[in-house]
Amino acid sequence: MSNNKHLYPILLGLAVVFGILLGLFFNFPHQTVALNERSEREQKLRQIIDYIDYEYVDQVNTDSLLDQTISELLHHLDPHSTYIPEDQVSANEESIRGSFVGIGVEFKIYKDSLAVVQVMENGPSAKVGLKPGDRIIRADSVALLGPELTSQLVVQTLKGTRGSTVELEVYRPQNKKVVQYAIRRGEVDLNSVSSSFMLNDSVGLIKLTKFTARSAAEVKAALRDLQNQGARNLILDLRDNPGGLLGAAEQIADEFLARGQMIVFTKNRAGQVEEIFATRRGMFEKGQVAVLINRGSASASEIVAGALQDHERAAIVGRRSFGKGLVQEEITLKDGSRMRLTTQRYYTPNGRSIQRDYEAYDESYYFHGNTGALNGDAEDSTVLLPDSAEFKGHRNQGGIIPDYPVGYDTSGTTRLLYHLAMTVDLDESAFKFVDQKRLELNNWTEDRFIEEWQADSSVYADFFGAPIAQRILEADTAQLLALRNRLKAFIAYNRYGNRAYQRVYAQDDPYVLEALKALKEED
Repeated sequence: MSNNKHLYPILLGLAVVFGILLGLFFNFPHQTVALNERSEREQKLRQIIDYIDYEYVDQVNTDSLLDQTISELLHHLDPHSTYIPEDQVSANEESIRGSFVGIGVEFKIYKDSLAVVQVMENGPSAKVGLKPGDRIIRADSVALLGPELTSQLVVQTLKGTRGSTVELEVYRPQNKKVVQYAIRRGEVDLNSVSSSFMLNDSVGLIKLTKFTARSAAEVKAALRDLQNQGARNLILDLRDNPGGLLGAAEQIADEFLARGQMIVFTKNRAGQVEEIFATRRGMFEKGQVAVLINRGSASASEIVAGALQDHERAAIVGRRSFGKGLVQEEITLKDGSRMRLTTQRYYTPNGRSIQRDYEAYDESYYFHGNTGALNGDAEDSTVLLPDSAEFKGHRNQGGIIPDYPVGYDTSGTTRLLYHLAMTVDLDESAFKFVDQKRLELNNWTEDRFIEEWQADSSVYADFFGAPIAQRILEADTAQLLALRNRLKAFIAYNRYGNRAYQRVYAQDDPYVLEALKALKEED
């Protein structure tokens, strides 16, 4: 019998015990426990742990077992109450803070070497002259090449404390020279606005990937820049944005809503309601807005989309969103680990509960494809009001339902692309293409590349080989155009970065095209 089977009854027992002790050991700020009851529970838990430590037939790491037990316990409450072990707290803080301490590069492991894909603007590496395409072969005394090279080793080696210095040995393929760099680690921004640009003379687009402590400031800066370029209308792309800080969602929604308009309200188990309103003059209260969502848009994304939809401030374009309407409070435990416990539900200004039913959820709860017909969105548009009779006992599909739905491409336009993507890694092939032609591509500015560069038969041969390239040329025009644009987007990313990728991709993105039509209808 496997160790997992030995440990299952122990895990189950500990889960029961921790269910009893939840309000005690997690320092939950709203509840107190009688002293004698607390003492009995502590003793029971310690007794179980001691027996496992000293009497169990196999050696067991009870600290790890305890972490697993807490995670399993919270998993049974709802899909979004989670436990964060102490060794993962720092990474989670970085994600929420929107920055980390490191050298400021995006990398990939390419042919057993550490290749720099992008150098983050104004980061430590950019300041000393590290370039895309460089190979980092050594950091201090650690060799960063060979078959044993892993992303985990790279992160452990290059990240460190603020102000510390790492000595890098770098090979530059363009001139076949080895260069030495001493880089002082510093704060590196994890931008949540991954790109912002003008689609045409009057419409700007902002792609927001998460809601962090820096997101509101980033969105304001992007809005200001786009307005300076002439943007009168805006597309806010929240596709695959899983959410983040509630406060960031409130501040961003405030940029589009008039003072006094409700953004969201929350309700706890005691029925106490907290209402949040727009508080100031926003930067974009007048222009037309379209918000792009899909099944990966959750939580804070749904707060923004729901508020703008309820106030008829924006056209919502895409697919039904994920359906997360639960608010977590982060609680620091005595050992430095943390727990995110669901303490409230949130609702749109019109009182819609966005939370999807999870009474009998399993792992499929977290996975929602953005393909397939729109039948599920059209036939069951159930997003229930919290005080309605149907709300209790009815399976709520949840989420924000788009005003302008975008379905899966059933025309076969991208069939060729999907088939070819199964044969090669397009991003890997694009990096190889750029790496081999970096000197040539250095002569192309981002704007000129997007406006003029086109993939041809030689590019198809570089990606897929000559025999397949010939067959590609025989494809119908629509499929050929779709493939050409995707290859161009991948090449743009590996040469110029994410904004260039988004600019190319947007040219035939069905969500963006539908949003442009919606904005015309709204005028």
